Amino acid sequence: MKPNVTSSLLLLLILGAPVLAELAYADEVPPANVLFVGNSFTYYNNSLHNHYRRLLRASVPDGELTGYARIITISGGYLPEHAGLPAMLDSRQWDAVVLQGHSRGPISEESAEPFREAARRFAKAIRDAGAEPVFFMTWAYDGRPEMTTQLESAYTSIGRELNAQVVPVGLAFATVTSDRSDIALRIADARHPAVAGTYLAACTFFAVLQNKSPQGLPYDAGLGAETAAYLQGVAWETVVAYRDRESAY
Repeated sequence: MKPNVTSSLLLLLILGAPVLAELAYADEVPPANVLFVGNSFTYYNNSLHNHYRRLLRASVPDGELTGYARIITISGGYLPEHAGLPAMLDSRQWDAVVLQGHSRGPISEESAEPFREAARRFAKAIRDAGAEPVFFMTWAYDGRPEMTTQLESAYTSIGRELNAQVVPVGLAFATVTSDRSDIALRIADARHPAVAGTYLAACTFFAVLQNKSPQGLPYDAGLGAETAAYLQGVAWETVVAYRDRESAY
């Protein structure tokens, strides 16, 4: 039975203890060294990778981490523009490399095919370097809910084609946007992430890359315990539901 966000959060608040359930089918070793490739959707709010690492540190009993995370971003960049990626792949031994396209790159008529071609080329280079490609499904703009389905279709399609993991951040955004309008995930431009949006993305990455729920982790990015707990729960439920659908595909 798929867990319910409300009941999970109620249990968390009652027990006051971490709920770090693992995905039932996940038996792979989590990646230690992760490279995030993208644009401002990744680097806003002191960068997604920093919030991901803080969640990771909060999940380790002694707070000591042995892995490494880094970003390579281009303001407003499209995936094919990351010509420097091969050099970064040679800079150290990566375990996973996250590929984030422009917010409309995978779904615009003029940029969709270049996105897919770059995804194929980069996925091969990443695997040749001994790492695994991971795709960052981005979110819809405020007032453009139809983008959620378009982005889900585009990222799911390339993930299936390349047998690569997809982190369904955009689906988590859609849930929060619909259910909790009091939580601002985007800034005034209706596109870029507010701190809550970056935190939600980091929680979703934690769930996928670590193969366990972020629920109960004390790091809240200054959002407060209730908001953080809610976003942690949405991230977990979104990942479980998305992977259940993909497993049945």
